[in-house]
Amino acid sequence: MAGPVVVDSDLVIDFLRGKGQGRSLVRALLVEHRLRVTAVTAFELRVGTDFLARREDILRLLHRRTLPLDLNAAVRGGEVAAILRRQGRDIGFADCLQAGVCLRHDLPLATRNRKHFSRVDGLQLADLDV
Repeated sequence: MAGPVVVDSDLVIDFLRGKGQGRSLVRALLVEHRLRVTAVTAFELRVGTDFLARREDILRLLHRRTLPLDLNAAVRGGEVAAILRRQGRDIGFADCLQAGVCLRHDLPLATRNRKHFSRVDGLQLADLDV
């Protein structure tokens, strides 16, 4: 059995809506007890319009699977943002923080947004066919 995989918000939303690439990926990772999300994803899900209608499902999914945005992760995310800004290749603060959490825990990220996240040195991107 392989280790944990952090799943980006886009794929979690697929799962919650029951369609798209994330539906089967998240389900498989749940069954294998490998699913992780970040506090950034928890934030993004709460901001989303579906949260109130799906509150209990979302909170159940996040419970005991959410990695915190702690000091180390925040500094790593800030480093990612600074480097990419200097290179003129910004990806946005939320994505930088998401990458910071993954780098801090040395875990791969599953996302459809490979264009942005492939810019982050040292970040492992997981195969979406896990």
